[in-house]
Amino acid sequence: MDESRELKLSLAVCLLMSLVYVAYELLATPDGGHPFGHTLGILGTVLMVATEVLYSLRKRTGLFRQWGPVRYWLSVHIFTGIVGPFMVLMHSAFEFRGLAGLTMLLTILVVGSGFLGRYLYTAIPRSLAGAEASSADLAGEINRVQNALADLAQHRSAAVRALVQADAERRRAARGDWALVLLRGWDDFRYRARLHGAVRKLEKTEKQKLGDIEKLLRRRRDLERQIRMLQAARRLMSAWHIAHVPMGVALFTSVAIHVAAEIYFRAGLLG
Repeated sequence: MDESRELKLSLAVCLLMSLVYVAYELLATPDGGHPFGHTLGILGTVLMVATEVLYSLRKRTGLFRQWGPVRYWLSVHIFTGIVGPFMVLMHSAFEFRGLAGLTMLLTILVVGSGFLGRYLYTAIPRSLAGAEASSADLAGEINRVQNALADLAQHRSAAVRALVQADAERRRAARGDWALVLLRGWDDFRYRARLHGAVRKLEKTEKQKLGDIEKLLRRRRDLERQIRMLQAARRLMSAWHIAHVPMGVALFTSVAIHVAAEIYFRAGLLG
């Protein structure tokens, strides 16, 4: 399953809307008070409200349970949380003045925080069903990989067994919670590049393919990293919630005031 499908779909929709906006700018003067601008603002606001309400209801209550697991609702939450603010940004005609400007600033902060939250969420190991994996689950999987490695290595040369042993005894960098989670992509890249180079060099001298060994070594290392990262990611997610929720409350308070002012003063609705 493609874990970034909602991001790709969001990007495609935003690009399509950008083309529509360019056409709108060529045919009319961009203005939040224009019917097209109002439509963008209304639809964007509806999506933003849906972003907060629907996912929270699905995660914390029994509602909508028959309509799919939480991880699918999270994908919808991310999609609407990107597309909705982008529509509101177009509604503002990219002008940041007064209350509307404050609302857009809060929107940018909340969306940025959402991207960070998604990255932290993906750092927490999960089962195929989407439930959080425990340290015991990961340790059991490591034992299975270790046994598979031992079975393979015993039929290979001493050089191959030395590679497997050296990988098991490699030095682990000491990192704090933020570095451990946020730099995991860089750490993965460095490890895989070094391992791939060592395996290819050994293949030339041993005259045999070692793809199965490389795959198991990578899997073992990934599981070891997940165990190290499990508690750190949970702590960071808790801290993220403390910051993200108040920003969301401030955003929707600002949106409510902005909408109420639009209705009260009938801004742009009288022609």
